[in-house]
Amino acid sequence: MKICGLWVVQVVTLAFFACGDDIQQNRNDRGTFYYGSFPSSFSWGVGSSAYQVEGAWDADGKGESIWDVFTHRKGKVFMNQTGDSTCDGYNKVKEDFELLKELKVSHYRFSLSWPRIIPTGIQAEGINEKGIKYYNDLINILLQNKITPLVTLYYWDLPQNLQGRYGGWQNVSMVTYFNDYANLCFERFGDRVKHWITFNCPWSVAVHGYETGKHAPGMKLMGTGAYKAAHHLIKAHAQVWHSYNKNWRNKQQGMVGISLTTDWGEPVDISNQKDIEAADRFIQFHLGWFANTLYNGDYPQVMKELIGQKSTNQGLGMSRLPTFTSQEKSYIKGTVDFLGIGHFTTRYVTSRNYASTHIPSYYTDRDLRELVDPRWPEPESNWLCSVPWGFRRLLNYVKTNYGNPVLFVTENGASEKMQCTELCDEWRIQYLKGYINEMLKAMKDGANIQGYTAWSLMDMFEWEDGFSERSGLFYVEFQNKNKSRYPKASVPFYKRIIAANGFPNPREVENWQRNSLETCSTMNQLLAADPLTTHMEMVTEIVVPTVFTLCILISAVLLMILLRRQS
Repeated sequence: MKICGLWVVQVVTLAFFACGDDIQQNRNDRGTFYYGSFPSSFSWGVGSSAYQVEGAWDADGKGESIWDVFTHRKGKVFMNQTGDSTCDGYNKVKEDFELLKELKVSHYRFSLSWPRIIPTGIQAEGINEKGIKYYNDLINILLQNKITPLVTLYYWDLPQNLQGRYGGWQNVSMVTYFNDYANLCFERFGDRVKHWITFNCPWSVAVHGYETGKHAPGMKLMGTGAYKAAHHLIKAHAQVWHSYNKNWRNKQQGMVGISLTTDWGEPVDISNQKDIEAADRFIQFHLGWFANTLYNGDYPQVMKELIGQKSTNQGLGMSRLPTFTSQEKSYIKGTVDFLGIGHFTTRYVTSRNYASTHIPSYYTDRDLRELVDPRWPEPESNWLCSVPWGFRRLLNYVKTNYGNPVLFVTENGASEKMQCTELCDEWRIQYLKGYINEMLKAMKDGANIQGYTAWSLMDMFEWEDGFSERSGLFYVEFQNKNKSRYPKASVPFYKRIIAANGFPNPREVENWQRNSLETCSTMNQLLAADPLTTHMEMVTEIVVPTVFTLCILISAVLLMILLRRQS
């Protein structure tokens, strides 16, 4: 039960419910819960990203990132919140390491902040050794305790200098600057880091950063910005892979991959060819945009055809989708040692034709409409429906279409919007249970999955949603100056999955869930007093000193008046 007082939570759906009755429910692969174990070598972990957890945005020589600038502009983020301090992870390395120890994870996925290491983004202009030391300390404490670091080079925080000076990922010069940054990281950390991820969700970087403007740097270059940014991101990834392959692989024996986050798209009507084709376009414009290019050397054919035709109809002399030369195609093809897959939810997809006269955009180029089934559970966040079977579909799609590559699930989890303290996150337990089980089924189907990363380790800054949305296994008191962390019920539940390396039997799994919810109740009741606690802290830290100062001033004034009268 949620301890929410008198708050009323309004649920907003993203679906067109009119066709809900037409959505087919009896899909063959939903199946029942599968009890079994993962391979003994399977790696369990949790993840975070630099801007979301570190804080210390201008400390110890760090340069500005595009997210520092973006969040400091009014109206860009919920309640004008920023990641200036967020979880204060920069100063809490040892404390957060204890959270990892409690979970007994095999790996920890985190990202490096490019401007913390190279403040201007240009290596020739200076390296920040304090930033290097921070990440060295983090990597060392992980390895000393047999936790493997999975390191992401770029999780959206581009140095602001590169955005201001060159236009960021709209400019091909980013390829060179990113390669320099990556090679510095290989040089300083590569003797210990063996799993490198170049980019996290380049789709969001391109679409939300340069098409819709929802994310930093907030550019709205409709119909062209996302494609141009993605073109340069792909080139940058390929160059970094080749640099590692040529200069570092033999001596460091590591791997370089990329993390692609995507929903699964399921046709509304599996007997309708147009719906089937629309669902394929959904996947190709999201996952295939990057995966097909990296594995096969070029953009998906449907993207090239659709965008090319629409560009012609719009009176343009060339496609809005950039092209690769034959040499570039060869250079890019096969530059993936492993593929990271981030996944959160599923959409039903049906066909929709947008007229050529419509304003050009990435979304209208796809000629489709997304829907959700109103009966799908929403774990508190209205964008995220829990549809575990879509995860298995996605993993099998990757296996079939990209040569069954080595896979790491790099992000998977549930978030919620909360108006109150809540540690008994039963919805997250149900989500993790269902999605991890579908991953196990996909492995039984033959998918080559090597590890799973629950998202995320703790509550953190959630981009345009600020602190209004929470995705962590550990609750963070953002209003408390100590940024205290508390385990939610999902912590002991996930910990038991890790310890058992799977799902032993129905009775044991049911006991995990029941015990996890029971153990969170006492702490939850204590934290339910957060508003009172925060109020008392404010009284202690602000009101009392202020009143005390005023009393001294008033006393001094009265004393002066008294002395004048006596004189």
